[in-house]
Amino acid sequence: MFKKIFKFVNGYVIIKVTGKNKERFINMCLHNNLGIYDIIPSGDGIVMKADRRDFFLMRRLVRKCRVNVRIVSKHGLILHLSRYKRRYGFLMSGLLVCIFFLMLPKYILCVEIDGIYSADREKIMEILHEHGVYVGAKKSEIDDLSEIKNAVIFGVDGVNWAWLYSEGARMRLQIQESISAPELHDTTTPTDIIASCDGWVRRADIFRGERHVNAGMAVTAGQVLVSGKVAAFREGDPEKYMYVHSDANIIADTVRIETGDFSSKETLRIKTGKSKTRLSFDVFGKRLDMFRDISCGFGDYDTAVERKNLDIPVIGYSGLGAEVYRIDEVTITERELTENEVLERAREKLEEKICCKLGKGAVKESEELTYSADKGIYHVELRMHLRENIGVEIPIEE
Repeated sequence: MFKKIFKFVNGYVIIKVTGKNKERFINMCLHNNLGIYDIIPSGDGIVMKADRRDFFLMRRLVRKCRVNVRIVSKHGLILHLSRYKRRYGFLMSGLLVCIFFLMLPKYILCVEIDGIYSADREKIMEILHEHGVYVGAKKSEIDDLSEIKNAVIFGVDGVNWAWLYSEGARMRLQIQESISAPELHDTTTPTDIIASCDGWVRRADIFRGERHVNAGMAVTAGQVLVSGKVAAFREGDPEKYMYVHSDANIIADTVRIETGDFSSKETLRIKTGKSKTRLSFDVFGKRLDMFRDISCGFGDYDTAVERKNLDIPVIGYSGLGAEVYRIDEVTITERELTENEVLERAREKLEEKICCKLGKGAVKESEELTYSADKGIYHVELRMHLRENIGVEIPIEE
């Protein structure tokens, strides 16, 4: 591939050699290391390709062998450029384009601010302008990037991190706002507090609402622990109630149980070292695959995809993109796991399932793992003993 490119750049001619000594002429050209190739018999002569430089060195051999040499066609970059040697407008336009692309990376043509923020954009742009970052500025004259970063962080309220990236003719400021204060808890909606799961209550601290639970009681999931409907009348008087937003800490001992089936066989995908790359182009949303079969003839394979978009300064995304597929051949084998390995993996999976259901502040007291095995399948049960706050607020209307 590269040889063809070099030959096109240097230029070559297709010639036809006729005469009685044409075979001798070819041998003498090869003996003198002249660049001839693609030699094909044609009628009463021989057609071949010759490098442009070596073609002019054949004159002595042509006279010596008394053959006729005729140029069939000429090819190469120099030939194409020679056609435009008097088209000054075309040459001038090409020169200006080259100068433009050479000078383009030296100037800032676009300034962007990325990041989710509520800070004053005008203030940020003003700080960037003071440090030489603005459209049309010379990149070599801007201040140090660390100095600009510090100016944005300390000069703009609400920004706790920033960095300036130079991407060709585009300068991109990436910022991150400070973590906002959490929203105030809604205390206006009347709520009950119910048990999220079964448990044995260790401590019940009631701050607001009517107590329905005490320490030492066993409760079930969904049971009302604290009611937001509070009696506000004396015995013998007409019933009257007030509705409040209940607030309490109900600390209880609980048992969370998760089960699952796990195999003692593990499937391994081992790369063989053979890999191929395939391309897919995206032209304004239309995908053009440069391959027919992505498997590349591999029986089993893994695929990794990397997407690249063509961004033009000022304009941004040009609508052109490409996806590079790396296909690695793999061999699939199975490995028999030991009993300890199966149980350790099962413990991790089941613990993860239990922890996803827990609230904040839960503390593990102990755990029990039981299992039974049948034909390589392990049925595992994990019992986790916890101490946690089981109170969950729900609106009284529900």
